[in-house]
Amino acid sequence: MGWIMPAIRVFSTLLLLLVAIDAYAEPSVKQTMDDVVTRLYATMTEDELYAIDDAAALQLFTPEEREILATKYWYFDVDVPVVVSILRTTSQPSVPFWLTEAGFVKTDLTVQNIEDWTYEVWQKRFPAGHVGLGINGFDKHREHYLVGVGPQNKNDAVSISELFPSEFAIETMKDGAMCYLDWDNLVLKDVPSSLVGHKLLTTIRGRARDAHLVGGFRKTAWPSSREPDQIALTWSSDPQTTQAVQWRTSTDVETGAVRYREMDSADKYRVVDSTVERIENRLLVNDRYCHYHTAILAELKPGTAYIYAVGNPEGNAWSNETVFTTAPQETEPFTFVMFGDTHNNPDWGEMLDGAFVRHPETAFYTIAGDLVNTGQYRDDWDAFFAHSSKVFSQRPVMPSLGNHDTLDGLGAALYRSVFALPKDGPKKLPPENAYSFEYSNALFVMPDCTSSAEDQLEWMEEVLAKSNATWKFVVYHFPPYSQDYDEYPGIRFGWGNLFDKYHVDFALEGHVHYYMRSHPIYGDKIAASPAEGTIHLISIAIPMRDQEFPPADYAIKQYRGGAMYQTFRIDGNRLEFKSHLSDGSLFDELVIEK
Repeated sequence: MGWIMPAIRVFSTLLLLLVAIDAYAEPSVKQTMDDVVTRLYATMTEDELYAIDDAAALQLFTPEEREILATKYWYFDVDVPVVVSILRTTSQPSVPFWLTEAGFVKTDLTVQNIEDWTYEVWQKRFPAGHVGLGINGFDKHREHYLVGVGPQNKNDAVSISELFPSEFAIETMKDGAMCYLDWDNLVLKDVPSSLVGHKLLTTIRGRARDAHLVGGFRKTAWPSSREPDQIALTWSSDPQTTQAVQWRTSTDVETGAVRYREMDSADKYRVVDSTVERIENRLLVNDRYCHYHTAILAELKPGTAYIYAVGNPEGNAWSNETVFTTAPQETEPFTFVMFGDTHNNPDWGEMLDGAFVRHPETAFYTIAGDLVNTGQYRDDWDAFFAHSSKVFSQRPVMPSLGNHDTLDGLGAALYRSVFALPKDGPKKLPPENAYSFEYSNALFVMPDCTSSAEDQLEWMEEVLAKSNATWKFVVYHFPPYSQDYDEYPGIRFGWGNLFDKYHVDFALEGHVHYYMRSHPIYGDKIAASPAEGTIHLISIAIPMRDQEFPPADYAIKQYRGGAMYQTFRIDGNRLEFKSHLSDGSLFDELVIEK
């Protein structure tokens, strides 16, 4: 299925997760696109922006800018004369403008992949030296073109140097070759013999957005303003003594702060300044730029309620006051709520509001990935917070990354901007992509399943081994026990072995858009009791896909009838698990005592 992205393979290119839109645009390409969009905002109406098509897009650039888009997008040097092949999918309506201008000729060759996409092959001969290639197009066509490089002279061995983007792997053209780093099992097939053995320059599908104009301009229903909004709580350090607070303003507001005091105290307010990050979403017509503020409150008292407000102390403009409570110092009963995929859906927002009313004792919330539809679209995050800030300004949310949050290999930069999370994760991953925290007598490990599973093993084992927590939870997106059983061997066996070794009680998952509670699993087999294995729980917080799925022997409960949420109440050695339909009615429950 096209929406499945296992991302288990280990690449030296993992640092691609550090980035967002324009991440792989050469500086001159990014500047060119920034400049033209700025010109368009100054000279076009909204309706004209929405009406831009390929023919119109090409007329927006000067000859110098066209040259940059035609040669500075993807480039490299070769040491011998080569034949360069451009493999572009036939499903893309418009041929990139530079192909014929640069002298590439369409051949009779085609290549397939295992999803039966057809790539037509365009070729051009280059002498030894520099090769410069152009943009994928002005649309957002996800099936990005691929590049093959082979020798003109059969006895030559091609060496590629000065490659940009340098993060992308160079494979060998053949059947079974990986071509997209963000979908590594989408391999080639039916490669013509004349191309076999050529160098294959891989890419990510998200690069198609580097020059996106056609159909790209959007409006947010929730533009930023001078008034602080999108207020949300997380933890970036010890939940007993710290509290992270985030919010948004327009760029007119250059500073921010949190004022707070103990709720049951007559002490004066303390004030902590925020850091401020300027965020750009180039194609957001009515709110291109905004500021995200983050303040970390420290030296708090455990188990204590605090009144707080966020705002701009220079303008004396503060939000309404609300309350947060730090984690208890001693082991005390607590409840947390879990959601599967939320996808910035308003139905999930209504369910969140209902769950908050029905379970006011909730200490915090967790989401098992796919918080939004497109992680690089700030308007999706605007929708997410519009549906949740009323709750998340009063209770922390501790999420885990999903493939939509890092969509098409573009990374989780915006996710990391809107949340302040612990930075104790694996060294090979960007800070905050994976993390852990403890609350009362429970440990929560939040790996990043969109990155290499193997690269997180050492960190995960270290976290699990040093914890004395009574209860252990691992929260991540891709489920190893589902209808896509064979998709995630690195999770099922690599992480699963650690679940067995350190007795993880629950693995909380999402992605497949249905509900499943498994038997306890140990050694990839059904165990006799929860004391002997890990329960895998898949949930979904939005209307489910209309899909059939066969009964599974590893499953105790399977359901695809509607959105759900789960409550976990922990009281010492007793855990009460309940799964609720969106109206709060009970669907599934389990009690475990240690």
